[in-house]
Amino acid sequence: MITLEERNRSKPLYFQIYLHIKREIHEGRLKAGERLYSKRKLAESLGVSVNTVETAYSQLLSEGFIEARPKSGYYVCQIDELNFVRNAGKRGLAKGGEDKTETDIIDFSTDGVDWERFPYNTWIKLIKGCFNEYNPGILKSPPPEGDYELRKAVAGHIYRYRGVSCSAGQIIIGAGMDNLLNIICGLLGREYSVIMEEPVYRESYSVFKYNGHRVGLIPVDGEGLMTGRLPSVGKAAVYITPSHQFPLGMTMSAARRVKLLNWASAAEGRYIIEDDYDSEFRYNSKPIPAVQSIDGNGRVIYLGTFSKTIAPSVRISYMALPPGLMDEYNRRFTKFSTSVSALEQEVIAAFINGGHYERHLNRMRKLYGEKRAVLLEELGKLGDAISINGENAGHHLALRLKNGPGEEKMTELAAENGVRVYPISPYFINGTPENYENTVLIGYASLPKERITEGVERLRSAWGI
Repeated sequence: MITLEERNRSKPLYFQIYLHIKREIHEGRLKAGERLYSKRKLAESLGVSVNTVETAYSQLLSEGFIEARPKSGYYVCQIDELNFVRNAGKRGLAKGGEDKTETDIIDFSTDGVDWERFPYNTWIKLIKGCFNEYNPGILKSPPPEGDYELRKAVAGHIYRYRGVSCSAGQIIIGAGMDNLLNIICGLLGREYSVIMEEPVYRESYSVFKYNGHRVGLIPVDGEGLMTGRLPSVGKAAVYITPSHQFPLGMTMSAARRVKLLNWASAAEGRYIIEDDYDSEFRYNSKPIPAVQSIDGNGRVIYLGTFSKTIAPSVRISYMALPPGLMDEYNRRFTKFSTSVSALEQEVIAAFINGGHYERHLNRMRKLYGEKRAVLLEELGKLGDAISINGENAGHHLALRLKNGPGEEKMTELAAENGVRVYPISPYFINGTPENYENTVLIGYASLPKERITEGVERLRSAWGI
């Protein structure tokens, strides 16, 4: 029986499913050749989306724990008994052989925010202000594209912060990024192939695959997506995270942005999907304008979210569609219901319009900048044993241990010392390149500064630096 911890946002639902099945295989409760539940059946039983289960299964597939048999389903692979007994004895144990309690664990999660600095009192006041007998509209369902006041507030915010030029009529509100990506898939149709950065953002990759799109992969280098490898024919949409590539963290250069826009404008049936997931947080420079801000031909679909800036539990994202696709949306999606409750939409709109959101962003940018500085200072003490990437923006960075024992051993040794770090290999579809071996992801948003210092010291001890 799989039990999911819904509120444990440091451990995503797909990852909880993945860990449970992997543990069942390691400990022999799932035998070689045994058939797993179908994605749809497991999703229904757990009350999660099919995409969530597919992401968990994809990770198990990539690691060789299960195999997919055509027209049959997923089956457990044969795992060497000696290996799983040896590893099971070590997994999750602290130094000295005793289990660490959850409070002892320092979790460098890439998904968290600082829970203590959430504006609870403001949030409560806004909820009370929106939900009362003087606002009967709160009991009505918003239009499919979202509440107009929120859409107008979002359009103003992304213009001020990101240079995104659009009207409120081009904004769509959705319950999370996967909801909006499913709408994009419906707008484009399966005849469109989707080009993604390698390494990929796994959740988006799974959505595109599930919707039947052909997904092509183009590597990134220090300037972002290698635009010279873009396809020359066929309908295609290129999914990018240009402000802070996930998971490696580089910023797409201005030259690459122009080349990408020129490619999109050179033929019909080409779009750019710009995922601007954490662009509000830059530390060594002002925020870089969005790709959409220099798009003069209506080829960029712009995506943003409140999950990184407010909290992961605020499952509200938004997108700005170019006029042509907005017309298509109005033809095809106006009969559907909105995916976000009226109360939540009004609260977010009031949060923005009252100036609370801007003040919150300024406070959190300063706080995360301070935490980042502590992390970089502590990592700097490790000297030439490591290299880091992606530290200038967002909530996380990529750390490579030179001459390390491999990311699996690195994460295992870290866990034995009561630290969680996250391997980078799950984000590479075609295998981890040599220059990214021994690399893990380290997030710092949810940790107090003193825990960051302690966590790095534990890593130093765990990795023998």
